[in-house]
Amino acid sequence: MSALEHMTQGRVVWLEAKIHDNVSISIVNVHQATAKRHDLQRQVTLLLRAMIDAALTQQRMMGGDFNAALSRCGYAQSTNALYEKVDKFFQDFVHSTHGTLIESEAHTFRDLLRGSGASLDHIMKWNLTCTNTCTMQSSSSKAHWVGAECNDHALISCTVGGDLLTYRKGQVVGS
Repeated sequence: MSALEHMTQGRVVWLEAKIHDNVSISIVNVHQATAKRHDLQRQVTLLLRAMIDAALTQQRMMGGDFNAALSRCGYAQSTNALYEKVDKFFQDFVHSTHGTLIESEAHTFRDLLRGSGASLDHIMKWNLTCTNTCTMQSSSSKAHWVGAECNDHALISCTVGGDLLTYRKGQVVGS
């Protein structure tokens, strides 16, 4: 077992938090199973869909490595069918749950040896406003290549629900 093999199976961290005016928000981090394990991707996605369907009006943001892309470059032609299936499954999930996908302005994954790249890391929102200081034209996230040169995923960021999560001086939560 390689040092990172446990990460190929997928994992979800789901936080329910009370914010201003006793409003609830879900904050979800996803590390989807590898594209080569579509069966595991399906299990993780079905779980996410069930949680979303159980509370359709819940304010929610979800981000992470979904191992599915809106754009790819430098991938072998022999892998096209696999990645098209995975990418379509992800897009169907966003559409069927009525989520809003906040696209990255650049690829968030790179393989320096193969010269390939893709937008595998995403931010989505449900029932939240999106304010973004990176671009004025559209909702997008910014890719930050920080850390070691060999890092294969960028840090992505944008502002989602900023009006809800802003500190309000002198206000006691829950009062």
